[in-house]
Amino acid sequence: MTMNLFRGCAVLVVALMFGFGGTASAAPKDDVAAAVASAGPQLSAFFGQLDRQAGVARAAAAQAPEVAGEPLAVYSLDPAFVAGTPGAAPASFGFYAVRAKASSGRQATVWVTREASGWTATNFTTGTEELTFPAQAAGELVFTEPQVNAWYRVHEGRVLPLNDPARQRVGDGVTVAGYQQLVHRLYGDKLPGSAYRAQGKLGGYDLASPPSPGGGVGSWPFVAGGALLALGLIGWVTGKAVRARR
Repeated sequence: MTMNLFRGCAVLVVALMFGFGGTASAAPKDDVAAAVASAGPQLSAFFGQLDRQAGVARAAAAQAPEVAGEPLAVYSLDPAFVAGTPGAAPASFGFYAVRAKASSGRQATVWVTREASGWTATNFTTGTEELTFPAQAAGELVFTEPQVNAWYRVHEGRVLPLNDPARQRVGDGVTVAGYQQLVHRLYGDKLPGSAYRAQGKLGGYDLASPPSPGGGVGSWPFVAGGALLALGLIGWVTGKAVRARR
């Protein structure tokens, strides 16, 4: 396994972020735990990388990561909503987020997605937004506009901001229709099938030119290829990231 360091927020993956669809599939806690357990070696290596960044020497095998908490459904902008389809929901299910804890005390958020073979861990991050914001749903729709790391709640027909990037977008809140007009204006020409997508660019970066290397660790999308791109993992994470390719 080779590792390539790169800046996690340098690339905007607009078109590929709109690959989420449908509603949350029920993922029993046991299935999520099994997905995290299957990714144990990679997750241990991730924790080990964090240790090395902090100047701590500890064997990866000593990390013994395990699930710590219930999985939470993460919703993201829906392509039909962005396209301006009347009646479309603002967001659709993307993945489950679950907290993992190492024996050393380090914690990470693991993204668990539905693959053909079952539930699979597809990303690790030290960030907690995918846990803290969905936990505030209280039966309502909470979702992210990942292109700007904005989080919202839909309440009584209005899209309300949950963090500063969202407030910069919608102020104290807008109607669902108003938010749809906003994201259609911003991203409607970048959906799959668009000229923007046909140019082979992600947020203005050519696919053949990866972002500049950088140091540090913030997130580690370790599943290469189609799963990475379909989920738009590159560009969602904030800070600097480590990507491991098999």
